Amino acid sequence: MAFIKFLLPALAITGLAAAASGDCDSKTIQNQGDADALASCKTISGNLEISPKASGTISISGVERITGKFTCKGAENMTELSASKLASIEDTFMLSGLTTLATLKFDALSQVNSINFEALPRLQQLSFSKGVTKADRVRITNTDLVNLNGIDLETVGDMDISNNPHLTEVNVNKITNATGYVSFSANHVELKIKFPNLANALNMTFRNASVVSLPSLKQTAGLLGFYSNFFQDFSAPNLTSTGDLVFNDNSQLGNISLPALQTVKGAFQIANNTNLKAVTEVPKLQTITGALDFTGNFSQVDLSGLKEVRGQFNMQSSGKLDCGPFDKDVKPNVRGKYTCRGGVDDPQSSDPSRTGGNKPNKSGLAGPGAVPPSGMTILALLGIVVRFAL
Repeated sequence: MAFIKFLLPALAITGLAAAASGDCDSKTIQNQGDADALASCKTISGNLEISPKASGTISISGVERITGKFTCKGAENMTELSASKLASIEDTFMLSGLTTLATLKFDALSQVNSINFEALPRLQQLSFSKGVTKADRVRITNTDLVNLNGIDLETVGDMDISNNPHLTEVNVNKITNATGYVSFSANHVELKIKFPNLANALNMTFRNASVVSLPSLKQTAGLLGFYSNFFQDFSAPNLTSTGDLVFNDNSQLGNISLPALQTVKGAFQIANNTNLKAVTEVPKLQTITGALDFTGNFSQVDLSGLKEVRGQFNMQSSGKLDCGPFDKDVKPNVRGKYTCRGGVDDPQSSDPSRTGGNKPNKSGLAGPGAVPPSGMTILALLGIVVRFAL
């Protein structure tokens, strides 16, 4: 009897624990009542989903950790979403198709595996008071955000910020390392992008921005590309090495300053930058392992430190370019086809299959929406899409 006396309470406690654990497994929230029922759950062991039927305000209290995904797709009538204590989402945080969501308030959130926000046309700010400091991937597209305050990452893998028509400022001042593909495109034309402490990156492309600031960048292993931007000057004072390097269709660009650049491990392309009259601030460039492809209307190019071009050398300008110094000092060190021409009516970019650069359009210059060079393959792009979709 004594054994039974102690056994029954123990079984009762075990049963309660099991029930509690069951109550905190994967859940779907359809209304505020469902959210209130999770108040005693500190950890959701699995996924937490908000139903497309949810509407108005959904406020989640008590939950501090989700071991799986936190998703909400198609809840067109939900106007506010908050989770005051949620600190960690160990898989994807996805919000999609929330056409009336105006408030997103996560005061404690600091760690997420990946952020995927899309089609949030009324969301103007992220109320992440503590700041998200850890996320492997960030994708924010088709929102009404004006800045990315609350994204305080120190390192990031893939980062895709696109089609946010009112986004005018991105200052991610803690990021020192980007290990995947960073892309900005089709945001507000006055977007200022600042990475003040970014030292190392893999692949980065910037489109349609008014400022791109990379003062601490030392090297990129793959592509560093600038397409159809609106800045007048670009400077990377500490950049010593990069993969493919592209300046394409930046209509207001008048100066490129790369005073420390020594090696381009791929193609170096400057094309269709109509206001660029001179390229004279790349004094230490010695080696290009791919091709050099400069086309435009510049009249002065100084690459006096250049010792080796392992691919083609193609430099063509409608301006009064003097090819004499290149014919004498550079041509002997070019392994591929050598072309240098000034005063031509229609400067032609090189064959991309040989340069590793962009495919020319009918004008012979790579277009503003051109595919990045060899540093970023189609397979890599597909990999990024798949990772965000999961």
